Amino acid sequence: MRLIELRANKETFHTITFNKVGVSIIRAIKVSEDKKSTYNSTGKSLLIYLIHFCLGGSENQELKEKLPEWEFSLDFLIDDVPFTATRNVDNQKFVRLNEKEYKLSEYTDWLQSKTFFNIPNEFKYISFRSLINRFIRPKKSSYDTYNCYLKEEVGYQELLNNSYLLGLDISRISKKKELKEEWDTTKEKKKNIENDSIMREFFTGDSDKKKIDLEIIGLEKKLERLTKSIAEFKVAEDYDSIRKEADEISEQLKRYKNRRSVIFNAINNIEKSLDIRPDISSKDIQNLFEDAKININESIKRRFDEVEDFNRKLLGNRKARLLDEKKQFESQLNELDGIIRMLGKAQDEKLSLLQATGSLEEYSKLNEQCSQVQIKYNKLVDYKELLGTYNSKIDEIKEAFVKENSDTNKYLKEIELLKKRNIEVFNSFAEQFYQNKTSGIIIENNEGENQSRFNIEATIDSDSGDGVNNVKIFCFDWTILKTQNNHNVKFIFHDSRLISEIDPRQIATMFYLSNFHTNEFGLQYIITANQKELDALKSEFTEEEYQKFIEKNIVEELTDESDESKLLGITIDLNYEK
Repeated sequence: MRLIELRANKETFHTITFNKVGVSIIRAIKVSEDKKSTYNSTGKSLLIYLIHFCLGGSENQELKEKLPEWEFSLDFLIDDVPFTATRNVDNQKFVRLNEKEYKLSEYTDWLQSKTFFNIPNEFKYISFRSLINRFIRPKKSSYDTYNCYLKEEVGYQELLNNSYLLGLDISRISKKKELKEEWDTTKEKKKNIENDSIMREFFTGDSDKKKIDLEIIGLEKKLERLTKSIAEFKVAEDYDSIRKEADEISEQLKRYKNRRSVIFNAINNIEKSLDIRPDISSKDIQNLFEDAKININESIKRRFDEVEDFNRKLLGNRKARLLDEKKQFESQLNELDGIIRMLGKAQDEKLSLLQATGSLEEYSKLNEQCSQVQIKYNKLVDYKELLGTYNSKIDEIKEAFVKENSDTNKYLKEIELLKKRNIEVFNSFAEQFYQNKTSGIIIENNEGENQSRFNIEATIDSDSGDGVNNVKIFCFDWTILKTQNNHNVKFIFHDSRLISEIDPRQIATMFYLSNFHTNEFGLQYIITANQKELDALKSEFTEEEYQKFIEKNIVEELTDESDESKLLGITIDLNYEK
């Protein structure tokens, strides 16, 4: 694929025609003496953006708002077959290719197939658009490092695209990413179950995970006991009525026993009353008087005898009455003892029956208890098995990591010629900048538990402060172009940012190498350059060399002198670095 010409449907636009082979320089000239005026206002970066726009770049609403009715056309060659892609800013969802209209996605798919980017469908983060960025760096940040073309690309995407253009097997990158994602997901699930209070409560309740095995055994024994109890449980259909009868008998027993106590106490009181005797007899009284030498007449003596006889008769009557009452109470006591014995026997029968059977409610409660124990047991077993499954899965992934590491080491030995080719091409450029410095592209197996399959490092053994980063960009991009791994793109397009901050000697080397390799191998090197950087080269080249490497390769000049001298031919504030 080669770039031939960029034009627009407006006469003010500066049509840019590129050299089919060799170097093409778009020179920016700063004419205005206004200190606020810069080379950036001429349209150099916009030129790169518009080429991307014609090669299927994302839609940009600002184009529609600020450049209505504009359309841009890009002529390019694929295997020397000419194509023209035209894209209207008012209808950016479509691209007209050689007068046939394509949806934007269909157009980029077509470009992908024609540029030999034959990427298998399963690779999500690699496409024509991601790969073409390696040949025409799209943004200012694209020049921060040699290997990062877009800041939006995460490590995996960057590695995938760069590895593909270095000729590496990207399926190995994808495989390791899948393993790492599976590893992370499995570990996260395991961690959530182990540590998350809700998940853990769901599975284990209040159980200590370290004592799960002990609790499982304890629950097994409890289930055995409950299951046996349920199997032996006899349900009495009239259990409730039997329980009610037993309760009634118990109440009757209580009442009769209370009555028996009352009667028993009454009998005891009668027996105590029967033991009462007169404290002194009539004869004893007379003897007391005689001892006191007091004479008592016969009438008083008779009176003592009469009183004594009265008391004797009174006590006799009382005793007879008490004996009669005692007899009656004893009869009642015997009768109560019989009733109590009868009720006690009936109570024993009822309680025995209740002990030998159970109610349906008790049976249901027993089953409910067994069910709750079973649920907890199942949860604990599931918890243990789930953790075991995760641990086994983690072990499997670890084994897969080890196998993939081993296979990748073997693979890297098998592609020594490819690795050597990348190193030699990179070194052939780098040594022109830094003599006697070790340089090359190191490709190693990354054996860590991460998503990076390969460690790829472009290295130049030099100080970081002498423009080495820009030189690395130049050498790395040229390595991708020259090795032609998995593509047939024949050009590199660099922005003036590449040469704006480096030594003129290094810039001169870049132009010298670009002229030589483009003409020697039929390639294109396109670059925008500010006049001050080009002027500085006059001290590095002879006049003849300057004409050959610079002046003869200038295909367009853009200046800040007026609106007409800028790329669009008009002044517009357009944000195209979104």
